[in-house]
Amino acid sequence: MVIINGKLYQQFGLRPDVPLGKWGVGLDLTVRVDEEGNLKEDEWDEPLDAVEKIYYVRYGAPGDPYYLRVGALDNVTLGYGIIMRRYSNTIQYPEVKRVGVYTEGEFGKAGLFSFQAMTNNIREFESPGVVAGRVAIRPPIKLGLVAGGTFAIDGNQYAGLVDSDDDGVPNRLDLFGDLDDRRHAPSCRSLEPEEVDSMIRWGHLPNIYKLPQDYRDRTDEVMLTGVDIGLPIAKSKGFSLWGYAQAAQVHDYGWGWAFPGVRVVLHPVEIGVEYRRYEKEFIGDYIDFAYEIERTQVVGDTTYMTKEERLKGLGKAEGVYGDLTLSFTDLGYLYAWGIDMHGVNYPSGKTLYAEAAFTPPNLRRLKKIAGYFFQPNKPKFFDTLTDGTVYGGKVFFALAENVSLVYDHRVTYANGEKYRTVRIETMVSF
Repeated sequence: MVIINGKLYQQFGLRPDVPLGKWGVGLDLTVRVDEEGNLKEDEWDEPLDAVEKIYYVRYGAPGDPYYLRVGALDNVTLGYGIIMRRYSNTIQYPEVKRVGVYTEGEFGKAGLFSFQAMTNNIREFESPGVVAGRVAIRPPIKLGLVAGGTFAIDGNQYAGLVDSDDDGVPNRLDLFGDLDDRRHAPSCRSLEPEEVDSMIRWGHLPNIYKLPQDYRDRTDEVMLTGVDIGLPIAKSKGFSLWGYAQAAQVHDYGWGWAFPGVRVVLHPVEIGVEYRRYEKEFIGDYIDFAYEIERTQVVGDTTYMTKEERLKGLGKAEGVYGDLTLSFTDLGYLYAWGIDMHGVNYPSGKTLYAEAAFTPPNLRRLKKIAGYFFQPNKPKFFDTLTDGTVYGGKVFFALAENVSLVYDHRVTYANGEKYRTVRIETMVSF
């Protein structure tokens, strides 16, 4: 069973991960049927829907001389992350499926040059959607210095609005579900005016007299560029210490920088800390885990606001970024990062992300427990009742050898609403 936007579906599917030498394919072959026995047709009514059944295709692995992944992108960071950190195009999955592309590699003698590139969704590529990349050079000197440059562009921030029936009315404001609101709203006016007014006044019917503007002909572009430099300070078996600096600008708005930055690796612990300073109208980690939710949000019943527009009027800010990774092969892992920024007229400066997984030893049925929490740019930590916040967890129960029952529960806050997705599925590993 799966609940999508409060509606219950019976789900039948197969999600194999098939390795083929250096290639690998992850599939999502799923059929969903509602309580009345009707197929969820919006997942099968276009030729490109067939592409969406491929969860991902990959070549190689991260860190190889060349790596490519097409489909679901769960964790993309460019450089040291001041422009793009832990971006995910699956944050609304399975309600919204995006087919992204990510690639990285190196070339030249001793890895003189390296690169990263990505796009969030090939369906948006004509706009374009989110396109970003980084190129770095490692000069052939003994210091081991690495210098890089990063760019990112969102060619149409309004593509972040979810509109299942493509009528120019986002789902949150959609009065008629799968019907065209602009054609069917007038039919409601055939009711008695007093009845309609009463239903609107008591919140049983949205205001059909004031439909939101059609966003489909709108485009609003945002561009970011940045530079970074890193230098190894100490390195030995099982230990490394790096120092780095980075800076970025949101074009037509402000800029910010981070220095000094330090990263320490002493297996199984990795720690990073940096001091940050933002000038006016700037936010670091601009394209983050919740970016697809934040690209454009609905304000009230008729107004749209892009993330870029939220920069207007922001004051200067300073603070600290830090992250922590603990990785234990047999027991699980813990990963967390946070930002605490403060300044005059900078009300939303605290961001926190944490995820953990635990594999209980010596238990036959309970195989793994995992959970995560994300809160972007809020006035205070653990302020969960605000847009952009996402949290959830998974529990894996062993049914037989290589067969698990997975309970997956996710809560997302967007456009002033709380969305709950529950998935109960059987996972077969082979």
